[in-house]
Amino acid sequence: MAALAAIVCNTFVQAYQLTCIFVQSGGSLRHMRHFLIVQRKNHKIHNYLQSNGLEASVNTSRCYLNTHPVEFSVDNATMTDADVVYRCPIILEPRDGLSVRILGEILPTCERFSINLVLNTPERDIALHINPRLPQNYIVRNSRVGGVWGNEERTSALPFSLHRGSSFIIQILFTTSSYLISVNGRHVAAFAHRLPFTKVKCVEVKGDVHDVQSDQVYAETYPEKVKNSNRIQTIRHLEDDEDPTVALNDNKILVPFYGRLQSPFKNGHLLHIRARLKLLPHSFYINLQMGDKIWPHPLIYFHFNARFANTGGRHIICQNSWMTGDWGREERSECPMEFVPGKVFDLRIASTLYTYNVFLDGCLISEFILREGDAQEPSFQPDTVYVQGDIQLLGIYVQNTYEEYPIEEY
Repeated sequence: MAALAAIVCNTFVQAYQLTCIFVQSGGSLRHMRHFLIVQRKNHKIHNYLQSNGLEASVNTSRCYLNTHPVEFSVDNATMTDADVVYRCPIILEPRDGLSVRILGEILPTCERFSINLVLNTPERDIALHINPRLPQNYIVRNSRVGGVWGNEERTSALPFSLHRGSSFIIQILFTTSSYLISVNGRHVAAFAHRLPFTKVKCVEVKGDVHDVQSDQVYAETYPEKVKNSNRIQTIRHLEDDEDPTVALNDNKILVPFYGRLQSPFKNGHLLHIRARLKLLPHSFYINLQMGDKIWPHPLIYFHFNARFANTGGRHIICQNSWMTGDWGREERSECPMEFVPGKVFDLRIASTLYTYNVFLDGCLISEFILREGDAQEPSFQPDTVYVQGDIQLLGIYVQNTYEEYPIEEY
């Protein structure tokens, strides 16, 4: 009897809720059905975000879904597009920090799909066109102005990570200078504005995907962490009596690499990096910085950038820092020829009271004088190492240096 009473009670509650929705929708069965579909999809995307380790908040709990994807109003005229599988208006004001996330499933037969940020113009200009092409394993970025496509951008530091039959989360962050794009929690590329981002009116998805959903929120940091993204690793701090070969085992580590130091990198520490230069290198760089976020821009205490044959045919080393909201004065010097394509090298960065000294295979190749404050202050101790570019990373660790590192200049 108790079970029967619960069923009857639940039935009356549902009937009452449906009656309220029917009245609020003006007596329209079409609007009532629309409301129920949106509620069901909101519940589904909420569960999806939680299963992927995304934090739920007041701003992200409501998802703005479009249940009529083939209709779009431009100047009070309705347009239809059979290729569009999803379309949703930009509800929040497009400004610095707006994050739009698109979630979906890639069909097993997918060749390509696209995500567009569309303006409300007669030509339906596209401020940002993201076009993953699975057979080619790259993501095209572009814009369309006055019906004409611009120059494509394809390069990315990350390997292609979208696969047929799998789910995806693509985040687009609006900033004053560009759009930042991440795939499954990892930053892929930036796309400089070609059209005013404040005039973007909707996001649309085309191609071989389904079950597409999205949400909008003003982000505090970027990219947003996604479950199992493996974005940041821990860099071991070896004791003086530990064997360093444990950390340098010639196992390839994926680049770009974010490494969190077990303790802040301070005076007396020595960072060891073993790597192999790729066969056709353009450049690589190492940052000693605070945190692993890309936006807002992190403090970078030391930026070491080796560039190969891209400045008048010369190899050069560039050093800099990002401390006051912008890059400082770049310091350039000749790059040692010991950086040989395909050859393994050992790079070591020693932290002193006022400098970072860089050694290549035991020889001093550069010195960078700290530009702000005292390196011994806690606020000037990097906690993250970021490695990017044309190298294969084979090992990385930190040790204390109780004795002065032997200096042999080139």
